[in-house]
Amino acid sequence: MSLAKLTQKPVETIRSSTSVADAARLMCRHSVGALVITDDTEVTPLGVITDRDIVWMVAEGLDPRDACVDQFARAPLHTVCVTESLSDVTAKMRIHGIRRLPIVDTEGRLLGIVTLDDVLALLGKEMADAAAAIQAEVRHEREIGVPSKGAKR
Repeated sequence: MSLAKLTQKPVETIRSSTSVADAARLMCRHSVGALVITDDTEVTPLGVITDRDIVWMVAEGLDPRDACVDQFARAPLHTVCVTESLSDVTAKMRIHGIRRLPIVDTEGRLLGIVTLDDVLALLGKEMADAAAAIQAEVRHEREIGVPSKGAKR
């Protein structure tokens, strides 16, 4: 499956100089758990800030109105190229312990984001389709009366 089909569009972005409080409001407004931090063109991803990053920051006693998102973005930024496979996505998520990966084109321009939730939903659908294929085969065999061992046709 192409990552282009799995990409969540539009991806919610934020500039690095934006306050964490504004980032939290944007996450609430769009019902997302992460924002891709971009340059001023909103094309080049610089980082990701997640709802968990905000929780950690508040737990440390920092004021979200004073802090900027670029202070809390994880470094280095991990991305996945749209030409890579779903297997590459899950491997990167596992290796780096992350749940979200910005998807970029071959020039590094932001196309979207893929989340662990997206991957699990896709795999769940694939498993359901495989189970349905097995059930269809069993129904078909029952309908045509598959001969028992030793029976002649």
